Amino acid sequence: MRRHLLDSVQFAHSPVRRDPAVAPGEIAVTVPETTPRHPDADREILEQQVRTLQERLAFYEGFDRLIQDNVAHARELFRLAAQEREAASAAIDQARRDAGRRETRLHGELVHIASDLEQLAHLVEALSARVARALGEPASNDGGTFGALAAEVRTEQPVSVVVHGVPSAREALSLQRFVASLPQVADVSAREFVGGVLRLDARVRDQLAVAQFLTWNDARRVEALTERPDVLELELVPREPSTGVIGS
Repeated sequence: MRRHLLDSVQFAHSPVRRDPAVAPGEIAVTVPETTPRHPDADREILEQQVRTLQERLAFYEGFDRLIQDNVAHARELFRLAAQEREAASAAIDQARRDAGRRETRLHGELVHIASDLEQLAHLVEALSARVARALGEPASNDGGTFGALAAEVRTEQPVSVVVHGVPSAREALSLQRFVASLPQVADVSAREFVGGVLRLDARVRDQLAVAQFLTWNDARRVEALTERPDVLELELVPREPSTGVIGS
């Protein structure tokens, strides 16, 4: 309908050409010119518009495919996240169950250990009572080995030996060996040797005497500084060379 109206308007405004063969004053039949003036130009315009619309359609189709791909990728990511969350939840539940079982088992073991320790404490208490009774009895009552060992343990006492004026580590080692060779010494160990001072820790069955150290070294004289049952402090002094008087 619209095209029909356009054709009618074009026909009404089309120019009328006069036939030159008709003389003036005669009636001539005029035929309006209905042929389009530029059909090729209109076709090119329409083709250009069609191409533009096709390009826009292709762009929108590509953009729609991109959106669909993003939606599918996001859906896959959500699915994987849900799976990971379910797996993590299951792993946490399993870890909690395992921890509960371990806690129950450890609690049972601790209860058994506490029971064993209680029994061991009773046994130690009974043994301590027996040892106390044995140590309280004279060693000659049974004549056994335990009585002799108990008497020996009971008589050993710690003593600290401090010696000043020790000239070298070699002399300190020689002095330690000398103390270990004394008959009443059960054990001796060197605590330190600094600045010519030797400190020994010994366990003795009888008190040490200063006179026992007089035979250790002929080149040095031993002087007593402190002599107690738990401490023996000595000082080594070099002996002066003897000089003879020549008479006339």
